[in-house]
Amino acid sequence: MKASKSSLTAAALVLLSVTGWASDKMKAKIQIDQSVFVGATQLTPGEYKMSWTESGPNAEVTFSQGNKVIATVPAQVAQVRSGYPGPALHTDIASHALTEVELPKVSFSFTAENVVPATSGH
Repeated sequence: MKASKSSLTAAALVLLSVTGWASDKMKAKIQIDQSVFVGATQLTPGEYKMSWTESGPNAEVTFSQGNKVIATVPAQVAQVRSGYPGPALHTDIASHALTEVELPKVSFSFTAENVVPATSGH
């Protein structure tokens, strides 16, 4: 059973990987390996602190590096077990937009209206 979960995690992390787990303090550290868009902002490869305001459909997720806020976007945050032993990022291949982040106990969905189209020139 552990081997099949590991295989799923490896498949989900082909484009991106994440390190760190969500804590009770509503934050996690993530590692982005390839540039992605979140909202209108391009996140370049590197480590980011991700924090969120609440669970539910009206949450805001902030991506920061050090003390600098890089982007804050609306998201739907659900307190659910992802099924992955560690974090996983999901992107839209065509637009390079971050569409979902799954941590072991919390899932984040970024809506289509927050995604930059591939033809935006960014």
